[in-house]
Amino acid sequence: MMLSQREVRPGEAEALELKTGELLQIVDVEGKQVADFVVFSLADRAEWGSTSVSRSANDNIMMTLNHQVWSNRRRPLLELVDDTVGRHDMLYACCDPVRYEALGAPGHATCRTALAEELAAYDVPADRVPDPINWFMNVAIKQRGELEIREPLSDKDDYVVLKALVDVVVAVSACPQDLTPTNGMKPTNIRLRVYA
Repeated sequence: MMLSQREVRPGEAEALELKTGELLQIVDVEGKQVADFVVFSLADRAEWGSTSVSRSANDNIMMTLNHQVWSNRRRPLLELVDDTVGRHDMLYACCDPVRYEALGAPGHATCRTALAEELAAYDVPADRVPDPINWFMNVAIKQRGELEIREPLSDKDDYVVLKALVDVVVAVSACPQDLTPTNGMKPTNIRLRVYA
């Protein structure tokens, strides 16, 4: 049963609570759109989803089916239970104001700012927004370890589904990056659906 649905526009974010056992579906509405994702324990915001611990615990640099999102306290918070794409990123930080200044676009909307604004209602300071899982982001790792951002492989209505293993608060942004291939040069909406 669907409990809620929200649309997130590029440069914006949504924060929402998930109870244990609830499912979050993150939908790429038009295709080739990255969703930056962070998660915190609802009981204690000093516990958050850690990309480094998740890489270590899953023995993988990417999230794939049945992998778990682990916290900085090495506790699983969520599990990836459905995935129509199979290519996501856990290496890149959120885009932020300094990144856009370096790209010659000061004042550009950013994922970090949008996530911080949404998480303020949960008493998360702006400088405590952790590194994200970038759903649908396509990052190639070259022979000498160099990273190359490529267009996402996701098509219209592709999605991931995460199951809450504990009560959590998640925040999801629709990445506004239009200066690199991150979103196929054309940012579009992300849809969030919560199911019981």
